[in-house]
Amino acid sequence: MRRGVRLIPASSALLPTFLAGTLGMGCVPERPATSYAIAVRVQSDPGRPLAGARVLHQGKAAGVSDERGLVKLAVQGAEGTTVSFGIECPEGHHSPSSPLAVVLRRATESNRHPEFAVLCPPLLRTVVVAVRAERGANLPIVQLGREVGRTDRSGAAHVMLKSAPEETLELTLDTSSNPALRPRNPTTRFRVGQSDDILVFNQAFNIETPRASRASRRPSGPVRIQ
Repeated sequence: MRRGVRLIPASSALLPTFLAGTLGMGCVPERPATSYAIAVRVQSDPGRPLAGARVLHQGKAAGVSDERGLVKLAVQGAEGTTVSFGIECPEGHHSPSSPLAVVLRRATESNRHPEFAVLCPPLLRTVVVAVRAERGANLPIVQLGREVGRTDRSGAAHVMLKSAPEETLELTLDTSSNPALRPRNPTTRFRVGQSDDILVFNQAFNIETPRASRASRRPSGPVRIQ
């Protein structure tokens, strides 16, 4: 006797129904089939619902997550049967490598509608860099040779960037418009994590005056007096 799971037509497009039972001529189910109501909650990050994710059964669409990230399903089969669902995340998100395995259990008073959580993390993370440049007014902020922002009169700026997790971002404050600033063209690097983040680029500048520049060119050591 061979047991299996197959998709059957549903009476409601929002509530697909599945049949888990026995296949083959003359086979009698070991346990009676029962209907189970379950929900799959899809999130891009914990607490952030994601719409447009497809729940698949045997390669066929069983439902699509709504604006709350929910997919409601009705599953019919014997208690203890395991039903596998594939998760196809929307564009720009990473789909789980393993299917969602659901074991059919009788509902209890505290868990009448079992809910299963699925994560579809974004392929790119959003990073906001708060720049604070003391004495660094109106300086270009450069990434990979391209200006991505500019400090205001107070030396402050906010830059929003997109990057894959675990990559390194490098930002430079371009001081070529103000050669007296020290240090010249300071650079900082950030490691992008597995979540959106706010980072800080703090830089204090000194201003080299012409007098200080002349003094720095005087010879060092004893001076001969004639």
